[in-house]
Amino acid sequence: MRKKFVFVSTAMLMYAIFLWGCVYHKSDQEYPAPLTCDTVNVRYNVEIKSILDEHCATCHSGSNSITGIDLYDHSVISFFALDGQFTYGTLLSAVMHEGGAPEMPDGGPKLQDCEINKIAAWVHDGAPDN
Repeated sequence: MRKKFVFVSTAMLMYAIFLWGCVYHKSDQEYPAPLTCDTVNVRYNVEIKSILDEHCATCHSGSNSITGIDLYDHSVISFFALDGQFTYGTLLSAVMHEGGAPEMPDGGPKLQDCEINKIAAWVHDGAPDN
């Protein structure tokens, strides 16, 4: 009788531990949804400009551009995107911190992988003014 009690008690304890391990308290905090990076149909006027606004506007916007490179002029940014001077073109080399171009943002951290992937997708599509 004692062996049966120990066996049943152990089995119930293991079952309770198993069930407790499957409960997701605050699952939205402990197990966040995976982030996605949509690089299909990346548009200059939407995705690329928002990246520029966040990371590049201080030095590369308008006639007051510190560097003289206005990345808000599509003809300018497409030139740097497609020029082929560096391994990946100047724009991609700069944001990827690879290929020989000066690393951008200057003095700042490298862009997020998703932002770089969006720029790369836009460049690979021919840097359209869309």
